Amino acid sequence: MKRVEIVQLGLGYVGRAVAQIVIEERKRWREEFNLDLHYRAVADTSGALVGEDLLPQAIRLKEDGGKLATLGVEPVEEVLRSEPEPGTTRVVVDLAVHGGTLDLDLLGVRNGSYLVLSNKGPLSGSIAETRELLSLAGDRLWCEATVGAGMPIISTLDMLMDTGDEVLEMRASPSGTLNYIMSAVEGGRSFSEAVKEAVALHYAEPDPRDDLSGLDVARKAIILARIMGKEVEPEEITYESLVPEGLEEVPLEELMERLPEADAEFAERMNSVRENHMLRYLARIPKDGPVEVGLTEAAVESPFGPINGPENVFEFRTRRYSDVTLTVSGPGAGPHRTASGVVGDLLDIVRKAVREDSTEDS
Repeated sequence: MKRVEIVQLGLGYVGRAVAQIVIEERKRWREEFNLDLHYRAVADTSGALVGEDLLPQAIRLKEDGGKLATLGVEPVEEVLRSEPEPGTTRVVVDLAVHGGTLDLDLLGVRNGSYLVLSNKGPLSGSIAETRELLSLAGDRLWCEATVGAGMPIISTLDMLMDTGDEVLEMRASPSGTLNYIMSAVEGGRSFSEAVKEAVALHYAEPDPRDDLSGLDVARKAIILARIMGKEVEPEEITYESLVPEGLEEVPLEELMERLPEADAEFAERMNSVRENHMLRYLARIPKDGPVEVGLTEAAVESPFGPINGPENVFEFRTRRYSDVTLTVSGPGAGPHRTASGVVGDLLDIVRKAVREDSTEDS
């Protein structure tokens, strides 16, 4: 029996979805994969709740907007410094929404943990920070869910480069939230209606400015660019914000009430697009030259023209795929889709750990 324990940072939409999958599937994993997977701790900004007994209660508490401190917590650092049980592999799963967890991730990998990320912050900060994390984690880092939710984007890029192909350019529409809003407006809804729908469907963060600002797309572009070998600092990338002017800093309730003020201007911009083109929020990452992030007019016949709903599209133009580009597309928003990518990484780690154990035994 392979024993794996999880220390999970974040119990928001995605974090709760990951926990639910683990709870629902681990009996089957035990029977089919000989895998005993359990939670050592879950954490939010108030501290770490150790053990699994209170996990269902913690999930309900977080759904109601509460803090884990209500249930009694320990410092996250102490949990990460503690030793796992003998014969147990520990995985730190960083699902935090707003970053700020790099030091915790570093502490985890220094103490021998594997690391799974959907949090983009640790890989999209300064080059120095990313290098430190990659150096310490080595082949104990999984990060597929940072870019395409459950879609195989990073693994596709790795495969192309590992087999000797040369990536000349990537273009991506990697925000399911923004794509949903664009297609909803194209379908006749107002900008404010589309944003509120995206929040209600959990495609957008509770504060939709986290998506509308463009920062999420910029961070994804940084991660992809660095995998391609480009040394890009965050301040080198300018990105276009779709947050209505004057609403950048107002309280969330006021933002949602005043969103209709932007409806006319946004509709005018959507209607001013050239014939046979659609307005899309894209990231362009060339092998040479600057990374570009913002609204772009995409031809209807391009891979980005037919985008509908929370779909993501990633286009790879490489030396082998130059006449016809390689395109990966699919739903790229929603907590359960991102959670699927995270759990997929978890199971990959288990397979790797089992292989390593078998090699040591032989």
